[in-house]
Formats: sequence, C-alpha cells, structure tokens
Amino acid sequence: MREMVYNWFDRRLGLASLSKTLLDEPIPGGPSFVYVFGSAMLFLFTLQVVTGFSLMFFYSPGVDHAWESTRYILEEVNYGWLILSLHAWGGSAMVMVVFFHILQVFIWGAYKTPRELVWVMGIFLLILLNFMVFTGYLLPWDQRSYFAMGIALELLDKVPIIGDGLARFLKGGATRGVLSLSRFFTVHAMLLPAVLAIGAGIHLFLMRRVGPAGSIKAAGKVSEEENETFFYPGQVTKDMIFAGILLVILIIGASLYPAEVVEKASAEASDYNPRPEWYFIWIFQILRLPFFTGEIGEFIGGIVVPALLLGFLILVPFIDRNPERHPRRRMVAMSIMALFVIGFITLTVMGLLGVGE
Repeated sequence: MREMVYNWFDRRLGLASLSKTLLDEPIPGGPSFVYVFGSAMLFLFTLQVVTGFSLMFFYSPGVDHAWESTRYILEEVNYGWLILSLHAWGGSAMVMVVFFHILQVFIWGAYKTPRELVWVMGIFLLILLNFMVFTGYLLPWDQRSYFAMGIALELLDKVPIIGDGLARFLKGGATRGVLSLSRFFTVHAMLLPAVLAIGAGIHLFLMRRVGPAGSIKAAGKVSEEENETFFYPGQVTKDMIFAGILLVILIIGASLYPAEVVEKASAEASDYNPRPEWYFIWIFQILRLPFFTGEIGEFIGGIVVPALLLGFLILVPFIDRNPERHPRRRMVAMSIMALFVIGFITLTVMGLLGVGE
C-alpha cells in the first residue's frame, strides 16, 4: 500500500528525481561536522518562524498594547516565556552561526572561482539577518526598544540620498509612535522572513550549481571512495545531531536566562542608559571612541565604517585573485580578516564591560 501511494505521487510529482536532486549531493572528503553550519542556519530559521508565528497569536503591534501583550506572553501564556525566550536566543544563535560560517568559508578560501556569487549572496543574507534581529528587538516597546529605535533612525537619517526618506517612512510621523511600531513589525514579521527565505533558496541553488568547495583537506588529494560519498545519509545524520545539540543549548539558555522586558517605552524618561544587544554593541562602542564624536564622527563611525566592512566582504572574491585556497598561502587576506575579527571582539568586549561610559 505504501509503495502504491508513493508511486502514485511519484508519477505526478517526480518524487524520485526530486529526492535524488536534494539528497544525492557529493560531499568532498565525506560527511563531517565541519559542514553543519549551513543546515544549522536552516534549522534556526525554521525555529524562528515557528516561535515567531506562535507569538503572533498573542502579540499586539500597537503602542498601547505591545508592552502589555509582551508581559502577558511572559507571565500568563502557558510556556509563553519559553517560546519568547527561545525566539530571542534563536536570533542570537543565528548571528553566531552565520559569523562562524562566513569565517570558515573565508579561511577555506571557498569564495574563490567559481563560487563568487555564492559568497556575495551569503553576505547579502548576513545583512538581512542583522536587520531581522534588530527589528525584532524593537517590538516589545519597552525603554530598550524605544531608545534603540531612536538611535537606529538617527543613524539611518545620515545615510546619503536614501537615508532621510527611509527614516521618515519608518518613523511614520514627527515622533516615534503607532506607525513606527507597526511598520517595524511588518518589516520583521512579514517582509524580511520572505526575502530571507527567497535569498536562502537562491544561495542554495547557486551552491548546488557550482558544488560545495569542501574543506582545505578535501581540496587536496581525496580518495575516489570519499568523493563518491553523498549528502544522505551520512551528512544528514550529522546535521540532525548538531541541530539537536543546538536545540538543547537554546532550551537551557532560555530556561536559565529567560527574556524580559524593562519599563514601558516613554519619551520622558531621561535617566535610561540604552545599550544594544551584544551583536550590535561593536558599533555602539565605535561611537563611544573619542575620535567618533559629533555629527561627522557619528556618520563615519556609525555608517562609513560598517559600510566599508560590508563592502570589503562583498568584494573579497574579486579582490583576492590568489588561486591558492590554503590559509598559509594567503597571508595577506588572512591578516586582514584577522584584524577585522580582533577588532570586532575587542570592541564587543569593551562595550560589554562598559568601557567609555
């Protein structure tokens, strides 16, 4: 009976060819836990969609009810605190996983010909992810959300040509209020997930067209038997194990350090000291450095520096024309990336410690 049902659908949908396309992907060097980051991102994105939709049943995106509905989720809804905390922790986990994934791809030199477009699409997804976690951070409409939105709109207003108009549209009026929250909610819950899903599909399509680069070891001499190892079942098993480990970590983190909201948003509160989430605190710390003060300094530190970093990442495959993939044969590129990583970690630690406050 089972075979008859499968054959019926197979004749109409081509299930056999579809499963072959999806699962019979050669894995350079054989299955390994070093290849799990891509699937981990898919798992975390799915977790965000599931928990996000669950929260939408109770959340009200209006300035009169956003804070109250968030408190209601945390205090009244059965396991609401866990769902909201998993959603918050999942956003942080996505940022960490994509950071390590990009770093891994860079170290392996997997952005080189013919995989330039795969890399560029990956950086585009990184930008979208940052917008997604930031817009979600604003939705509880507490003091953190209110002041973070103000800082973001001020920085956006400094972007040449499109910044002023975009900031005015997102603000929705002379002050942050009903339209601001509604538009950020629309961007976070509807626009960005759809664009991210489409972008991830394009990223996967491009990668399957050119094939995975594999690790540095796999790029060398690999046996024919290893080269003929496919995505299913070996790599699928490792991806599922890693996803399970991630889920356990997220549940433990959400249980020990659940999400919380501070005081309700108010423009009159002048003693509140706004601090961003850890993944944006490096920009926050740049603006605290002595030579990034004033209008010009804030523009350079908040707009120019991040834009240069993103521009460098996008152009890496076209700048680094060295055909070698091994890190020891790409010392210039590796040194530049090391400086970026050290700078990011240093600024983040300084921000977390409150240096300069």
